[in-house]
Amino acid sequence: MFKYILYYLKKFLILIRINQPTGIMLLMFPAIWSILIVLKEINIYLIFLFSYGSFIMRSAGCIINDIIDKKFDKNVKRTKFRPLASEDLEVTDAIILFIIFISIGLSILLTLNPICILLGFAAFPLVLLYPFMKRYTYFPQVFLAIVFNFSVLISWTAANGEFDYKCLLLYLTCIFWTLGYDTIYAYQDLKDDKKIGIKSLAIYLENNITFWIMVFYILFVCMFTFIGILNDFDKIFYFIVILYALIILNEFHKIKKSKSNNFMKIFKMNSWYGFFITIGLLFNYI
Repeated sequence: MFKYILYYLKKFLILIRINQPTGIMLLMFPAIWSILIVLKEINIYLIFLFSYGSFIMRSAGCIINDIIDKKFDKNVKRTKFRPLASEDLEVTDAIILFIIFISIGLSILLTLNPICILLGFAAFPLVLLYPFMKRYTYFPQVFLAIVFNFSVLISWTAANGEFDYKCLLLYLTCIFWTLGYDTIYAYQDLKDDKKIGIKSLAIYLENNITFWIMVFYILFVCMFTFIGILNDFDKIFYFIVILYALIILNEFHKIKKSKSNNFMKIFKMNSWYGFFITIGLLFNYI
């Protein structure tokens, strides 16, 4: 009985990607940036709340994505061993877990102000729609960037007490960051995606992928630098934002040139990028 419980617990944890925390951090850090920028101080409660909320909502997103993409995942080398694709878990098990996580997410959302709640309810149907985008359009990464970074809008509004149009600048900035790292993420599945008919921005931009990855990161750096100037950030922030972007772009160029397929390494580097940017922002308030 104990072994049976441990077996299913392990599969559930894999389903929510507990062994791949990069996605949690990529969702969490922009929310923390919002809080730090708008409050100009360290609010431990809000930072913890949105860190926990990021874990919950990313987990829910992974579950619904795997439910909808089960048949596709079976035919992709990177995803064929996921619990639903390999049939180690039943879809009904995943649905129950999704309901649990989305209920926890809702309970967190309802502790916030009415505008945050409205933004959360606006984002929810988009989360459900995202897995279908790759079937009909080459721009699922654009859709993901728009949905994923609702955390910026909600956390800013929670910290500010009301919606402020200034958060749209950070929101757009983070959209370009997501376009950069998620296009790199999609590039690793290029051959499999073409075979099974899945569309992606990586396929659409394939012939000029290096140029467009560079554009996305340069726009992210330029816009975040502008935000830094508006808020009089410490100089170390600019050093981190520019240097780490150059490191990521250099790594992408080297791996692509060597015809390696280790693009997951670069994708994971973005979680460290987010971490160091957060440290750079903290220098303003310590």
